[in-house]
Amino acid sequence: MIPSIEAHSADRRHRDRSDERMLMRQLFLITYPLCLASAVASRTMSLFSPHAAKHDQSVFAEARSAAYAAVGYAFHA
Repeated sequence: MIPSIEAHSADRRHRDRSDERMLMRQLFLITYPLCLASAVASRTMSLFSPHAAKHDQSVFAEARSAAYAAVGYAFHA
């Protein structure tokens, strides 16, 4: 009986991780367009700034990292 309980527990952990990955992907797909719009707006505003800084990342990479950071905070809370 114990092996079946352990197998059930392992199956549940795998399913939970799979569900978390799917939820993270869904949250990323919701958050990414918002972060992309924010990054584009930030870059546009920096064009009119007299002290415009040079950006190391592309707009898409900046939005992706911001979206992953936001989703990470959602899972951390």
